[in-house]
Amino acid sequence: MKQLFLLIFTGIIFQFAQAQTSEKLDQEKLLQYYEAQQYHEAVQYLQSVYKDSTDVKKLKQLAYASLMSGRLSEAEKHYLNLYKQLPEDAGVLLALGTISANYGLNAKAKAYFLAVLNTDSTNFKAYKQLAKLENDLSSTEKMTYLLKANHLDTLDAEVCADLSMAYFRNNQFNKADEILKNALSADSANLLLLNAKMPISLTFKAYSEAIAIGKKILATQKVPSEQLLLQMAQSYRGLRDYKNAAVYLKQAIKEGISTKTASYYGLLGDTYENMNQNKEALEVYKRGLLFENNGSLYYNIALIYENKLNDKKNAISYYSQYLNSIKEPEKQKRHIAYIKNKIEELKR
Repeated sequence: MKQLFLLIFTGIIFQFAQAQTSEKLDQEKLLQYYEAQQYHEAVQYLQSVYKDSTDVKKLKQLAYASLMSGRLSEAEKHYLNLYKQLPEDAGVLLALGTISANYGLNAKAKAYFLAVLNTDSTNFKAYKQLAKLENDLSSTEKMTYLLKANHLDTLDAEVCADLSMAYFRNNQFNKADEILKNALSADSANLLLLNAKMPISLTFKAYSEAIAIGKKILATQKVPSEQLLLQMAQSYRGLRDYKNAAVYLKQAIKEGISTKTASYYGLLGDTYENMNQNKEALEVYKRGLLFENNGSLYYNIALIYENKLNDKKNAISYYSQYLNSIKEPEKQKRHIAYIKNKIEELKR
């Protein structure tokens, strides 16, 4: 969160008091607090020097230090006092919008950010924050704000990643890829950009590229995500490197016991079949039956018994279990008739 505040207030220049009275500020001491990110101590020091001041320069310092130290209620009080004196100041409006967003007051935050644009229609930070407030990922407003922010700063990783993913969701894969190029050239190790690039590489069947990206991301994770492990497995399967695909599918199963687990076992079993390791495939398919599944694993098991192990008895058993697992039989009458005929043939 502090990184977000630092981003928002990068352009703020601290103006130190010039008073020659008891309110004289030790500028070097305050700067040391900021450089060491000791914002709590900075607040305490400023409060010991400034007493109930309405001076703009002093309020800005108190407000900023309070915000950076996480004392949002104090920061809001100072920024509201500043707002009374500087109702069109972009820094003040951005700060109030950020504080409101942190409180979950999105409508109020949006009003502050829009107020920034009323006086400065090219304010990148306002567009970026407005895009973040739009929870509907497919909304026209979110896309508009992202496009305007990206136009103003083509290298901001967060905006580029969000815009790329928006294009990707709309199946505009070339645009999704294009928007990342400059940002990745400037920062090739940025995780936001790499995570946005990974599904694009898979879509374009650039499997070697996807694997290289995946390895960069994995190097930063103590516990790899289920999604990334599956993407790595899909990449290796795309290269017909089933041995490595199996390694990542096993990890995906281990890391992500979920409603998708049975489908992972299905992919792993199919991977073993492609390596002609039919007994291993059979064992994996059966493990998948322990989790929620759509019945296809029964069918895969039956096929192995019938076509690869010549075990008619077990083939009949698993074809029968597959038939019992079909949830909407009225929609699959032809397929059901086909399986029933197959069972009758195996009984002969």
